[in-house]
Amino acid sequence: MEGLWRGNSAATPCHSAVKVRAMDFDRAYADWIRALTQGGFAVETFLNPPASDPEITAFEESIGFAIPSDLRALYRRANGQKASFKISDPKPGTIMTPFFGLYDFVSLEKALQTYRGWLDIYVSAGDSFASDFDHCTAREGNPVFGEYWRPGWTAFSLDGGGNSYAVDLSPAPGGVYGQVIAIGSDEDERRVPARSMTELLAKAAATIDVSLATKGESTVWRCFDLESP
Repeated sequence: MEGLWRGNSAATPCHSAVKVRAMDFDRAYADWIRALTQGGFAVETFLNPPASDPEITAFEESIGFAIPSDLRALYRRANGQKASFKISDPKPGTIMTPFFGLYDFVSLEKALQTYRGWLDIYVSAGDSFASDFDHCTAREGNPVFGEYWRPGWTAFSLDGGGNSYAVDLSPAPGGVYGQVIAIGSDEDERRVPARSMTELLAKAAATIDVSLATKGESTVWRCFDLESP
């Protein structure tokens, strides 16, 4: 994939760190699936079939960035999920949830649509983009730009209001290429919930009691905050 941006020496983890993250992903994913299943969520009913390697490569070529190996591994297991909040009548006994607690795991097609939408706004606004969207800051100690959006911020999840977890493919100094960031219209303070997809799933599996997920008015849909044990 020659020509894809993979970060710079100040922000990109060393090769050995990438290998460790890739090796740990299988366990982190299995632990998170187990936690969801034990919490009563029928994961197999709402995850989509896997994406193929050519589909993932085409996505990378379309955005101009290489995605981290653990996000690629996730898409090789499932190409997103069915929109959890739109399913009103699943099979009996099935409880739906966003894969990332408050955020649905989106397909490559939806991720590309979202990315292109923001890129169009970014390019059209030109030099005025920063002043038009100047209300964002970065949480203290979090190595992420205090911006509304920038090329390389690639959402892999969405809620119903346009907020998301994204991989940061153009990190600030001190950041890690592929770190997970929280962005969106309701997320004025940019933050880094995890240094990788693997870390996000591993931390969630180790700390979240999904059985306490809130169900609101629905008997078939529940959600929870991935960052609040």
